[in-house]
Amino acid sequence: MKQLLTFLFAFAVLSFGEMKAQENIDTYLESYETANVDHKLKLFFHFYSKLNTIDKDTILYYINDLQREGVKNKREDVIAMTNFGLAPYLQNNSLFDEASTRLKSAVKYYKKVQNDTMLSNCYNVLGSIYFLSGNIDKAETYFNESYRYGVIAGAERFQMLPIFNLARIKLERGDFEEAKKDLERYISYLKREKGMTRKLASAFALMGQLYLNQQEYDKALVNFTTSMEHSLTVGVLKTVANGYTNLAIVEFYSENYERSEQYFQLALSYRIKDNDKYYIAEGYYNLGDYYMGVNLMDSALINYQRSLKVGEEFGNLVVQKDALLQISNVYETLGNTDLQIATLKEIIKLQDELKKEQKSKDLMALKVSHDQSLTEVLNNGDIREEELKSQVVRYNAIFNNWLIVGGFILLGSIVIVFLLLRKRNN
Repeated sequence: MKQLLTFLFAFAVLSFGEMKAQENIDTYLESYETANVDHKLKLFFHFYSKLNTIDKDTILYYINDLQREGVKNKREDVIAMTNFGLAPYLQNNSLFDEASTRLKSAVKYYKKVQNDTMLSNCYNVLGSIYFLSGNIDKAETYFNESYRYGVIAGAERFQMLPIFNLARIKLERGDFEEAKKDLERYISYLKREKGMTRKLASAFALMGQLYLNQQEYDKALVNFTTSMEHSLTVGVLKTVANGYTNLAIVEFYSENYERSEQYFQLALSYRIKDNDKYYIAEGYYNLGDYYMGVNLMDSALINYQRSLKVGEEFGNLVVQKDALLQISNVYETLGNTDLQIATLKEIIKLQDELKKEQKSKDLMALKVSHDQSLTEVLNNGDIREEELKSQVVRYNAIFNNWLIVGGFILLGSIVIVFLLLRKRNN
């Protein structure tokens, strides 16, 4: 009964939190439509990361709009911001090289104007790109650069930008003590600041992962629970579902299987309420893994099939492939060779479709990037042309001024010579 009341209370808190978050983003977007280019630049920096979380494709509208403003007004700072904003979109499409190129272009501008805060931001995102692409050493280099520019900027919030990511790298390498120090420092900072609840949820979740990796399940559970408490106040359903998933994993490793199942079910409930098909499929998939782990193959098969069905409903081939792979494993465990072979044939067919789909996505994302590159080159050409024209005008003005000064000097010299000759004659 207590658990049910907590569940209902969580839904109420989440509904309020979601409405408040949506109101904030809507206010930004409404202001953006009628703002001038300077105000648009500031608004974009504030809402782009939040909008990226809500809708990864909608952000393109604002990137393209801001780019048009940059071209129209010949503003390099605006173009640099569109490069910064486009990088996460390219990253989400696994176009890591393109995303890196965009950011390095932005870095070049921000170095020219010595904008340390934006350099800290850019290097942090660059680090994330290399981290996701598996280049840990290069990622660490960029995260350290982000921290360095944060120190130069003299603002603690920019120093803290890469700390969470540096902790992830240390955790990845098994350097638990150093990762823990970074996380403790990061959490201490977040507690002192306002509006950091969501980041606190992520920080405690990573601390939970740190203890989970060390098989300290009690401490992992405490941190995952704290993460959940913060997630509930934020009001983001996906974050709460991830929190329950983390709790389920800890309980599973602690061999509290009944509680683990309850948490997996709760996570799925939040995903269904959120109505994001991808994460609903993930919820069923996780349940399938749980039942497979406790050797309940029929229940595992049912949940993998549900995950497959959801993947088919919204046409996600990756989700379908992942579900089919696990279905194949279940059939293998059950000794059902015929159904396993049939499933493997479906996987092969899906793999061919996946290759075609990925090429199409890559081409679309590349087109967006290349269109922006072309516009940027043309715009920079216009800016340089204007700079050259202004330099010519300036040099002409200087030359004309020197002619005038020279003329006065010459005239003065003639007058002086004339007066001297006159005086001598007298």
